[in-house]
Amino acid sequence: MSKELNSYFEMLVHIPMCTHAEPKNILIISNHSESFVKELKKYKELNISTCFLADAVNKLTDMSEGSLDLLIVDDENLLMDKIFCALAKRALGAKGVMSAKASSLSQNVANAKAELGNLGENFRILMPYSFATDDDKILFAYLASGYYHPTADINLQRADLTEGFEYYNSDIAVSAFSMPNSIRKKYLGLIKS
Repeated sequence: MSKELNSYFEMLVHIPMCTHAEPKNILIISNHSESFVKELKKYKELNISTCFLADAVNKLTDMSEGSLDLLIVDDENLLMDKIFCALAKRALGAKGVMSAKASSLSQNVANAKAELGNLGENFRILMPYSFATDDDKILFAYLASGYYHPTADINLQRADLTEGFEYYNSDIAVSAFSMPNSIRKKYLGLIKS
């Protein structure tokens, strides 16, 4: 597995895992969930479910309200669907946390604004984050929650004492949410911290 993929899987898994106080019930929406599951297995006593992208709306429709602690979404196109975003919030309930792949905030402004708008209708806290890959590519993701804040509520013990991270640590987690003023100004009113 390339380091580019390692950073991607680690950042989509460990940012929400170290934000939620007691994550137990987790759903991964991806066509390639094995690498996400591998990262989640670094923690004990989790109930991990997976679902293909094409089945995401049906899976969330069938879930009861508040049945998830964490939702990991491996496709930014799902965030363009208002129904998907509302179903995600319902399945997560008041204290659930979602991480999701995002469009490039610097290069795909129209899509990023639509994604933030749809998520913002459902989540009180909505913060983009970014991280680098080995080939100096910058990737973006979102952390959405109705309760937990990714930098104020970070579980430092879980972030720094869990074994097996190649990329992620608590310093990376906090700094990932730093954005230049040009991005902040572009998305003023859409980012909710």
